[in-house]
Amino acid sequence: MASHKVIFLGLSVIGPEEEGRLLKGLQKRFNLTPERAESLLQRVPVVVKKGLSKDDAERFAKAFEEIGGKVDVQEETPAPEMTRGDRPEGKPEPEPKPTLYRPEPEKRAYKVGMVVCPQCGFEQPETDECVKCGIIISKYTQFQEMARSVEGQVREISTEEYTPWESGGGFVGAFFKTTQEVLFSPTRFFRKAAAGKGYWSPFIFAMISGIIGSGVALLWQWLFFTGFVPPQMLSATTYSVFLTVAVISIPFTIALSILIGSGITHLCLMMVGGNHRGYEATFRAICYSYAASLFYIVPIIGGFVGFVYLFVLAIIGVREGHEISTGKAVLAVLLPFIVIAVLGILLAILIPLFIGSLGFYGGARA
Repeated sequence: MASHKVIFLGLSVIGPEEEGRLLKGLQKRFNLTPERAESLLQRVPVVVKKGLSKDDAERFAKAFEEIGGKVDVQEETPAPEMTRGDRPEGKPEPEPKPTLYRPEPEKRAYKVGMVVCPQCGFEQPETDECVKCGIIISKYTQFQEMARSVEGQVREISTEEYTPWESGGGFVGAFFKTTQEVLFSPTRFFRKAAAGKGYWSPFIFAMISGIIGSGVALLWQWLFFTGFVPPQMLSATTYSVFLTVAVISIPFTIALSILIGSGITHLCLMMVGGNHRGYEATFRAICYSYAASLFYIVPIIGGFVGFVYLFVLAIIGVREGHEISTGKAVLAVLLPFIVIAVLGILLAILIPLFIGSLGFYGGARA
């Protein structure tokens, strides 16, 4: 089978815009520096590829034509080509003159850099797209490297990427493992929670934690109350009604506090410029923070510890969920309480002044 060569002849259409387009195409398509692209254009005509089949040579030529270049595909012959120059026939020449398509430019073109397609094995000037099979070489290579890097590690990634509660494990085991991570490794846990999606899983976790903690706390209150109050002062009917209403209202109270708390926290995040991942990230952080309500199980001090630690977990969860600074997270979570405290101080100052101005102090006016 005859072999062919591809000769680059320069611009297909003469003009400054066409020249700029061709130079950019040479840089992008064949990964040339601006200097090499300019040098290649100035040395035309130049052989850029030889020893190709007719189909491969035409594909190679098409790559040049698409960027505004003019090429010629010729069949290679073993006979020497005519030399340039005006020397009379028959006169011996000490050295062969350069042919029409000089060998030196041809060698320099190959120094630009060659690349072999990893899929079809076609060799061509260095470029990111194979002119034979059409693949993007960099993406193909990157995909192969990624496939080799994750080979045999799928199980490890799947178990560490999500929280235990959302990884699909056993219900009881996942609940206890999630609780352990939230309470004792909150930063690492909330980083994993930030990568997750969805509302229901964290909401159910918060409801279970809140119901268990509040239910046991209510039981402690009942035991202490009945232990210190004389039996004759207790009305069995009244207290049983109160206890029943309290138990029934626990789930509704917890659900309402989650929705209101996450909504207010997210509003404060927007005010301080910390809303980077939307309401879902805030909601998930608040829900998993309710693991602190399990401290309510501890009598006497459990309620105070759980209340304080819930806000600590909320701050960490908001910080990791939205990737903001600790200062912004603290301000977003505590801003409602700061506002309430300021309003309380103002009322404590203004109400006595207002009452005093009405004449209630200092005796009756004459």
